[in-house]
Amino acid sequence: MTTAAKISYAIMGAILLALIIFNLGHVLLAALFAFMFMETAYRLLRPRLPETAARWTAATTVIIAIVVVLAVFLHFVKQTLLTLPAIVENALPQIMLLAQKYGLDLPFANFADLRELINGKLVVHAFTITKASTFLTREVFHMVIAIVAAVFFFLGGKTPEYKVNLFDAIRKETNARIKRFMRSFEKVLGAQIIISAINTALTALFLYAVAMPHIPFLTTMTFIIGILPIVGNIITNTVIVITALGISLNEALLALAFLIFIHKMEYFLNSRIMGSNINTPMWQMLMAILIGNIVMGISGIVLAPAILHYIKSELQAIPWTLSPPKPAQ
Repeated sequence: MTTAAKISYAIMGAILLALIIFNLGHVLLAALFAFMFMETAYRLLRPRLPETAARWTAATTVIIAIVVVLAVFLHFVKQTLLTLPAIVENALPQIMLLAQKYGLDLPFANFADLRELINGKLVVHAFTITKASTFLTREVFHMVIAIVAAVFFFLGGKTPEYKVNLFDAIRKETNARIKRFMRSFEKVLGAQIIISAINTALTALFLYAVAMPHIPFLTTMTFIIGILPIVGNIITNTVIVITALGISLNEALLALAFLIFIHKMEYFLNSRIMGSNINTPMWQMLMAILIGNIVMGISGIVLAPAILHYIKSELQAIPWTLSPPKPAQ
């Protein structure tokens, strides 16, 4: 391995370490998503348009798409704030009956008590919530900067010219590391988006078949939150079962049985999609997600599988000869 390659590995390690120390996972995600979609659009447009026109069209299309997605996401957040209380209120009588049946002592007797309990918790943690809101505003600002930087980097994307010196040698090797990381991100997130889309389609069919309330909200939630590997399915399934519980216990049991069945089938599908794309066992994915969540929160859940795949691909690209076993004495 050359000196330039060793330095490039150190640079990538320092970048990944800085992401953890300074909690910049959301910034990296915003830049990666923007650049990935621009590259995908560019590859589709390049055979039909000149290079410059293809790049500008791809960048403009992705910027418009980001604005639309942001509007959809804000609408989804608004609908979540309006719909979740209604779901809980409808399901509460069944929850109370189950609690009485199995002798569980709940800290509330009705929806008004539950709302008062939640409001009390909000008042107690008002300072933390205000601080979190300020932090969230700062995060959004950082993400906007990351997206703008990704757009400028994409528009200036010319093949670099490398000269015979140490600086350019390091730059060439570092660019190779970054390209490999981008490929890992595209493979992992592409696979997760496909899985989430399939899961959303099957879940939507079930929701329409049983005439579940709040179908648009539940379908949108299943896709958006389902992009989170593994954890997203747990969250969406919980909300769907609680929604069904608002209709009847039998409806909730039917929804639970369907979701268990569909995810047992999807386990095979996930293995095929993830296996063909990233060739990573499920237990390694789970460990990566757990560590990613601990060190970087929600963004760590999304980034961890991509980082794991990148590290594996880098190690697999380094030639290595196993030493022959020593003969027994």
